Amino acid sequence: MFELFGSFSTDLGVDLGTDHTRILLKEEGIVLDEPSVVAVEERRGRILAVGKEARQMLGRTPEGIRVVRPLQDGVIADFDLTRDMLKRFLRQALGKRPLLRPRLVLSVPCGVNSVERRAVLDAAMEAGAGEAYLLEGPLAAALGAGLDVKEARGQLIVDLGAGCTEAAVLTQGKITLSRILRCGGRDLDQALVQYCKKKYNLLIGLLQAEQAKIEIGTVRETAPPAYMDIRGRDLVTGLPRSLTVDQNQMREAFWEPVHRMVECVRGLLEALPDLLARDVIEGGIVLTGGSSLLRNFDWLLARETGLRVRVAENTLSCVVKGTGVAAEHMNLFRKGPRPRRNG
Repeated sequence: MFELFGSFSTDLGVDLGTDHTRILLKEEGIVLDEPSVVAVEERRGRILAVGKEARQMLGRTPEGIRVVRPLQDGVIADFDLTRDMLKRFLRQALGKRPLLRPRLVLSVPCGVNSVERRAVLDAAMEAGAGEAYLLEGPLAAALGAGLDVKEARGQLIVDLGAGCTEAAVLTQGKITLSRILRCGGRDLDQALVQYCKKKYNLLIGLLQAEQAKIEIGTVRETAPPAYMDIRGRDLVTGLPRSLTVDQNQMREAFWEPVHRMVECVRGLLEALPDLLARDVIEGGIVLTGGSSLLRNFDWLLARETGLRVRVAENTLSCVVKGTGVAAEHMNLFRKGPRPRRNG
């Protein structure tokens, strides 16, 4: 009976990310791309807004309202808010389409423990899924980047997300070796906030730090550098003040988290057995995720590893596209561990 009804259900791929949640409907492509942010009324615990509307409230909320990112470092930090956020996103993505509960394929970081995996599955089921499967992030990213993951030859993919950096070698459709670092794009934003605070006594917000990173951020010394004005509060006078920063200052601010990301990849390379090392030398490194767009990160990684490095096309959507590919081939999951089901 379940198999019969399953043929009429709606299959979705979900990238439940620290920074953004993206949902792909296999017949239509990406139908939702929203910030993973929730605004909550503290006294009653009532959700006031999710997604873009909630993100616009960051740093602007009156007393009694807090804006929360319920996922941190790629995993669930607040179960109830994640469940309620996902429930709203599913409703928004599906509209009036489904008569039955949808089947979901959700990405999770490689190496997450059983408690973290169970939390994602439980959140999906309580949000209204009829059936839920998990797909490791690097495998999803590789599928979305168009790699032939079924090859016996080892392929190295590095997914640079907002909450974590994942490096993995794939062979024959599975992750053979991986490294995960709880450091990503959010750490770059925080590093710029701390840099302005320590060097210029200027307190800026994370949203402005993110904007500066996107517009002029780089990891390579630049001449002549691009400039940008940022605004914040002077920690000495308490008054609003603006500051002009250039790309070389951004490079200095980002050095520590960027160095950690590079070392994560180097650590994986140093652990490769001989045959896989040869495959990776031949094939190079494929980068996905938002932080792969940081100017010259691919150049830096190539310099530090001696390998060819390329950024995947549509790098921001590789993971959700990979979960969508998996949703189109749901029968492959039936050969693996039993999924979580409602009912």
